[in-house]
Amino acid sequence: HFMKIMTGSLIVIDGVDSSGKQTQVEQLCQKLEAEGRKVKRISFPNYDSSSSALVKMYLNGELGTDAEVLDPYAISTFYAADRYISYVTDWKKDLEEGTIVVADRYVSSNMIHQAAKIHDPEAKKAFLDWLDDFEFNIYKLPRPDAVIFLNMPVEFGSKLMAERKNKITGED
Repeated sequence: HFMKIMTGSLIVIDGVDSSGKQTQVEQLCQKLEAEGRKVKRISFPNYDSSSSALVKMYLNGELGTDAEVLDPYAISTFYAADRYISYVTDWKKDLEEGTIVVADRYVSSNMIHQAAKIHDPEAKKAFLDWLDDFEFNIYKLPRPDAVIFLNMPVEFGSKLMAERKNKITGED
């Protein structure tokens, strides 16, 4: 007897801070659940897990406060490790069993934020190729079936972000 493993889908919603990613994830999940689909929501960084400790240190400025100076290769490994640990310990089995996994940020976010620090086009391409290999081939994270990027001008996101609580500390 052979057991066929069903695979689910991985749908990523990405965009600048305060672009509405969490809202869109919730709306998509509610629609899919209303259709009777099995759905799991995930978010990166996974602030509820100790796997995000290095990301939190970075975001809190413990490694330095000039993001332009901090090495994108090193920093991207923190986000990738958080994703890998979350995948292995939380949602790999769900995906293998046919669940639709909807992610608020994923590898694309790491690529966008860290590659923005690299100004030389060839160096940027080399970094993106390296990061793709690191996350998808070395860590063997699943490639998304769809990535939806919410394109919102940064100035609007900055204004909205200034009006909300910090996701790490819960402070205004």
